[in-house]
Amino acid sequence: MNEQRMHPLFCAALSFVLLSGCEQRAVHHPAEFRAERLRFAPPPVERVMLDCGAPCYLLPDRRLPLVDFFCIAPAGSAYDPGLKEGLAALTATVMRTGGTAELPADALDRELELRAAEVSAGTDQDAGTVALSCLSSVMDSALPYTLDIILHPAFAPEKLELRKAQMRELIRRWNDEPREIAEREFQRLVYGNHPYAHPVIGEPGSMDRISRDDLVAYHREHFRPSLMIFGVAGDFDRAAVIGLLNRRFGSARAPAPPPIPPVPTPAALAVDYLWKATEQAHLLIGNTGMRRDDPDYLVMTLMNDILGGSAFSSRMLERVRAEKGLAYHAGTNVSACLQAGLVYAVCQTKERSATTVLRIIIGEMERIREESVTPGELERAMDAAVNRFVFRFTRPSQVVTEMAWIEFYGLPRDYLATYVSRVMKITGNDILRVARAYLHPDRATILVVGERDQFEEPLDTFGPVRTIPLPRTE
Repeated sequence: MNEQRMHPLFCAALSFVLLSGCEQRAVHHPAEFRAERLRFAPPPVERVMLDCGAPCYLLPDRRLPLVDFFCIAPAGSAYDPGLKEGLAALTATVMRTGGTAELPADALDRELELRAAEVSAGTDQDAGTVALSCLSSVMDSALPYTLDIILHPAFAPEKLELRKAQMRELIRRWNDEPREIAEREFQRLVYGNHPYAHPVIGEPGSMDRISRDDLVAYHREHFRPSLMIFGVAGDFDRAAVIGLLNRRFGSARAPAPPPIPPVPTPAALAVDYLWKATEQAHLLIGNTGMRRDDPDYLVMTLMNDILGGSAFSSRMLERVRAEKGLAYHAGTNVSACLQAGLVYAVCQTKERSATTVLRIIIGEMERIREESVTPGELERAMDAAVNRFVFRFTRPSQVVTEMAWIEFYGLPRDYLATYVSRVMKITGNDILRVARAYLHPDRATILVVGERDQFEEPLDTFGPVRTIPLPRTE
C-alpha cells in the first residue's frame, strides 16, 4: 500500500478542526454546523527573474527530502488552430511520452523510473503545464531530463500515432455517458464560435488533420522559456537550480502568442434539447461569467456557495433535494479563465420532474438577484471559503504552484496574503450586485438532455426550443 506523509502544517490544521468539532453542540442540519474559522498564512515565496525574463518562484523546505518543479506555458486549447482542435493537448502529452533529442522515449522513461522521478505534462483551455516530483538526492539528474522535455522534445512519430489513436477512441466513446454529453455540449452552446467552445481533446476528425510538424511548430511558438512561469519547492540548492535554469534557457526573449479573444456576452434566452435515451434528464442552465482576474471573483465564489456550490447547505440543494425530493444533487458551478468562464446550474432528475426542477432552478437564480442573502448564509459561505483556503496548502509545492497561477492570471502578488481579509470584507450587497451582473436566467442557455415525451410539461413553456442532434463521433 502506498503511504504518503502529511505535511506538518496540514496535520496541525486537521487536529485543530477535529478538536474544534468536539466542542460543537449537537446539530440537526448541516447548515447549523459551525467550526472555528482557521488561522493560516502561507509561507513567503521568493520570486526570482531568470535571465530570459521569466519569473521563478522558490520555496525551500528541508523537512522532507523531496523536490517539486512546475511550469506554466501559454499553450492551452484556446490556441488550437481551426480544424486542428486537440493540437495543444497532443503537444503536451507527446512532449512527455515522445522522448527528447538526447534520449529516445523508452530510454528516457527508464532513466526517470530508475530515479523514481515522476514527470507529467498536460493542458487545459488556457495553459500547458509540465511538472516534476522527485527525491532531492536525484534532482541533479531528474531536473535536466525535465528541461530537455520542455526544450527539446523529439515527438517520436510512433508515440504521436499512439496518442492520436487514444484520442480518437476517447472521441468515439464520448456519447456513451449522458452527463458528459450534457456538459460538453452546454459549453459548446454557450461559447458558440469562441475557442473555448471546443473540447480540449479535440473534435471528430481533427486527429487526422494534425501532423508531427504541427506539434513542432506549436511547441516552438508556445513553449519558449521567456513566456513561461516556473516554480521550485522542497529540499533544493537555490544557487544550483537558478544557475541550471539560466544556463539551459539563456537570455533570448520570444514574442507572446496573440491573446485569446474576449468572450461575447449572452444576448437572448436559448432553450436547447438533445435526445438521449437515459434514466434521468440532465439539466444545465447558465451563461458566460467572469475572467479570473476580475476583482469580484471572490464575491462570485461566495455567491456560488450560497446558491448551489455548497455540498450540504446551498439554497438549490435545499429546495430540490431536501424539500421536494426530486434529485440526489442539484447545484451550481463557477469557472474563470483568461477570458470569461461559466456560471451555471446543473441537475439530474427523473424525466417526469425535469420541468419542475428547471422552474425551481430558475426561481432560485432570480431570488438571489432580487433579495440580499441572509447574514447566516453569508457567514457560512465565508467560513467555508476561509477553511477551504487553509487546506489547499498541505505541501510547499502547492504554495509555489498557486503563486505561479496567480502570476499567470495577472492577479496581485499579495493575493494569498490578503485572501482571508478580502473574503471577510464581502457584504450581502456585494453578493446581490454580482448576482445581478453575472446571473441572467432571462437570457441564459438552457440545455436538457433526455426524452422529452416523458416531461411533465412541454419544454417550449420556457421559450422556443431548438433541437440539436447527438454529436457525431467520427
